[in-house]
Amino acid sequence: MGQVRPMPNQSEERRASPLDATAPTAEVRSIESGHCALCGARLSARSLRYHVVSPQVCEMITVCHTCHKAALGEGYRPAE
Repeated sequence: MGQVRPMPNQSEERRASPLDATAPTAEVRSIESGHCALCGARLSARSLRYHVVSPQVCEMITVCHTCHKAALGEGYRPAE
């Protein structure tokens, strides 16, 4: 037969809280862009996305597969 153990009381549950101040914290990462910066198309989880650097503002942007080909012909550079 199985053995039965008593349930811990509430004071023990509070001490074993997962939000303890000494618990390790996770690293926060930025979320990838959800839309193409050039045409505005929605980028789903399966969509190919590319990071390119804009020649006008020297800033990295995320673009879809179609705009990636066009952007490279217009002076944008791959960010990777």
